[in-house]
Amino acid sequence: MSQGKRLIVNADDFGRSPGINQGIIRSHENGIVTSASLMVGWRAAAEAAAYARRRPVLSAGLHLDLCEWSHLSGAWQKVYEVVPLNNFEAVAKEIARQLAEFRKWMGQEPTHLDSHQHVHRAEPVLGVL
Repeated sequence: MSQGKRLIVNADDFGRSPGINQGIIRSHENGIVTSASLMVGWRAAAEAAAYARRRPVLSAGLHLDLCEWSHLSGAWQKVYEVVPLNNFEAVAKEIARQLAEFRKWMGQEPTHLDSHQHVHRAEPVLGVL
């Protein structure tokens, strides 16, 4: 017997800032957010992880943060890059570091992996994952 369709509503950038955390928390408690992706390297990561540990019904994954781009003055410009995205070894090492940080904060494996601005869709990140 089929259980029917299920909808997962995921909120990215959990841990990036207190404001983002509050929006995700409110959307989980009073809305439809069922999953969040934790950015372990940002200033509000400890707060986000503490909340997620207290709320195991909120699925917590790792939101890999390797770079960010912004559309400024009519062109895409790199805001930051954590490691060179064309360097397989550097990407692999950074993903392992962020995964270890997630495990430290959460005390468990992530329920899912995704990435900031979808860099997981291209090599070498795709190959590492």
